[in-house]
Amino acid sequence: MAKADENADPSVELDVLEKQLRELDARNLELEQLAAQRGVKLSCANIALSRAKIAFEQAAQRREEMVQDVAHDLRTPLTSIKGASQNLLDEMAGPLSDSAREYVEIVRDQAEHLIGIVNWLVDAMRVSLDPVELETAPVDIDELARRVVRGFRPIADEQQIELTVSTESSGALVDPDKLLLVIENLVGNALKFTDAGGKVSVSVRPIDQTVEITVADTGVGLTAEESQHVFDRYYRSSHPRGGTGLGLSISRELVRLHGGDIDVTSEKGKGSTFVVTLPSDCRELTTLALQDS
Repeated sequence: MAKADENADPSVELDVLEKQLRELDARNLELEQLAAQRGVKLSCANIALSRAKIAFEQAAQRREEMVQDVAHDLRTPLTSIKGASQNLLDEMAGPLSDSAREYVEIVRDQAEHLIGIVNWLVDAMRVSLDPVELETAPVDIDELARRVVRGFRPIADEQQIELTVSTESSGALVDPDKLLLVIENLVGNALKFTDAGGKVSVSVRPIDQTVEITVADTGVGLTAEESQHVFDRYYRSSHPRGGTGLGLSISRELVRLHGGDIDVTSEKGKGSTFVVTLPSDCRELTTLALQDS
């Protein structure tokens, strides 16, 4: 190591040290100013985030109020439709032919289903984080699927869409009302996004210890990105026929509540296939909160 210069002027060394201290002080001041600027930016970001949160909560509140208002406006006419159709079935207005009775039964059943859907939507909007309880029982999934198709048949005929159902003796331990909503939502979506001349098929089949419910259509289909987000709550595709963004999200949570899941495969312009997989006998079902994914 080189020896210190014994003849070095101490005043010179002091000047050098003082210069270095001034440079350090200047750098420290710059750092403090930079930290202060970043602190201001962080504060602004927090303010913006708080404002966005408040705006979101206000929008959610308005959305809930709107759903409540719409539900109130829908319940009364739906109840009237259900009551009037039941009166017709009781032949209070005279006897019905077999074909007329079948159509009136569809009207009554669909009115009842719509009342249930309205009630469910209100509950989902109001208490979306509260647990949902299943009321399970052994259910004939084939009959459930045929019931849904029978209800949508007039709509499919009116839209000139071929609607078919095929089943293979499948049963499972499920909540029939909630699974009915799932199948209705999938079939309703398929019809909504399929043009005249297209096809919608529903199939039920047992596979090992599971039951598969498949709803396939030849409709507009989804892009890869849309397929990734289609089950996200409030997600809406760019297609003008899109809905509230709640149906598929709630359907997935209901299926998962049963211990199963929903998958989708789709191609833009070539249709979509939704597959619900359920355990055929799951006796250790748990309660799952319907919450944002």
